[in-house]
Amino acid sequence: MKLTRRQMLKLSGASLWGLALGGPLNSFGSPPDTKSGDPTQKNSLFDALPVFTPGTKLEKDEMRITFLGSSCIPRLSQECNSVYVETGSGDQFVFDCGTGVAAKYNAMGIPMSKMNKIFFTHLHADHTSDLTHIYCFGPAEDRKSPLYIWGPANSGWTYYDPKGNKRGPYDDGTRTFCENFRNLMRWHTESFSFGPTSYQGNPTPEDIYSAWGLKEVPVKVGDDDNWDGYAIFPIELDWSLRGDIAGDNIAYYNETTKVTVKHFPAIHTRRGSVSYKLEWNGLSMIFSGDSKPNTDMVQQAGGVDVVIHEMVMPAYDWARKNSDFDPNSPEFEKAKQYATLVQNSSHTPQGAFGFLMSQINPPPRLAVATHFQAADDTIASAIQSVRNHYPVGEVTFAADLMVLTVSPTRIRQERAVVSDFAFYPISPIDVNTPTNDPYYWKWHDPAIEDYAVSDPTVQVDLSTSIPPSEPGTNKFNYREDGY
Repeated sequence: MKLTRRQMLKLSGASLWGLALGGPLNSFGSPPDTKSGDPTQKNSLFDALPVFTPGTKLEKDEMRITFLGSSCIPRLSQECNSVYVETGSGDQFVFDCGTGVAAKYNAMGIPMSKMNKIFFTHLHADHTSDLTHIYCFGPAEDRKSPLYIWGPANSGWTYYDPKGNKRGPYDDGTRTFCENFRNLMRWHTESFSFGPTSYQGNPTPEDIYSAWGLKEVPVKVGDDDNWDGYAIFPIELDWSLRGDIAGDNIAYYNETTKVTVKHFPAIHTRRGSVSYKLEWNGLSMIFSGDSKPNTDMVQQAGGVDVVIHEMVMPAYDWARKNSDFDPNSPEFEKAKQYATLVQNSSHTPQGAFGFLMSQINPPPRLAVATHFQAADDTIASAIQSVRNHYPVGEVTFAADLMVLTVSPTRIRQERAVVSDFAFYPISPIDVNTPTNDPYYWKWHDPAIEDYAVSDPTVQVDLSTSIPPSEPGTNKFNYREDGY
């Protein structure tokens, strides 16, 4: 199904701004051509966006939103969920970090030191999986300071299975998640502790409590030092709070940067999911996480600049794309029934996304559908459903490496052009910043003596290792140039 030129223009504020500024009528590109290309294998909407160059300066009155993951299915075109938000006051945040997004953070030039504040909407794997890489390799790079993780507290849910067995209540909140995660990563963190993992002078928990307007002094999990890069500080949120009492749903407030992050309930799978609202300098954005349409979103989103809300394709299409079953077969019917169950328990269908946006007053300057596998065929279907309920208003569909730059007067939609071969980005932290001694700076063998070392071989059995030799004596000679 083709998108008409009119539909394409309606989708994008970038196109409308191009027209307003006197740009060419085709500044947003041509509609998908299903005759010359497979509409399931391209995203013309994204491909036609103006180019964004990573590292472009963010002005003091701007907020930048970058999509590093925009699907619930890991795909080369779209990894799982993650949104990175920066403000002109110098603050930055990670909202969810699902499967596969770490490579795209690297490609965008976002260093580990700017990924120390992570806000989980809920604890599904497609929203949390790349925490493993961010956490484990942060101290090996430039995040030699603790990791702070916001997320919902325990669900408190109890039920009985068909055999009458009681299920719950479980410790299923963010603190327990972090405790078990810390233990799970023990082998990795100890093996990397031959090198420094903390800067001297890192803030204390009391410093963080004061600087970020937390409700209580954060308490780490595990046995790491409070200032160490492998220390995790979970900050649990009461997922039931709606902000009825002034300030009770504020998760973060920074007096220096003037950024406020609030949370409110989402409806997704089980109790214990939240959505986030970020406010700064008269600008605002909402990230729904996963959620069915709900009145909390309607109440919170009025007048917000950018509302990023999840959306899923119809159960029939979902089943078709996830299976090769004949649509008339019993197997396909089962696949469709399961997709329907997932949708009904957890998600916002296409028409419901449009209806939800129509209920927000004043409407957002830009509504962004995410969690959606965006290609020409799916977008063509979705925009018709959305426009049936939301005939006016700016709408677009998230794709990985889409960049929104928000100012008081405009919202620029762009696509980042990055290298497929990017290494870790250059750190903004001075390489000479003093660090504390590594945990394995000293080791002790009672049979001999103490040794002062910073040596990765301390932790391994070297009895079968082939040692370096004098130049020219054998092929196992090690040289700094690799030869």
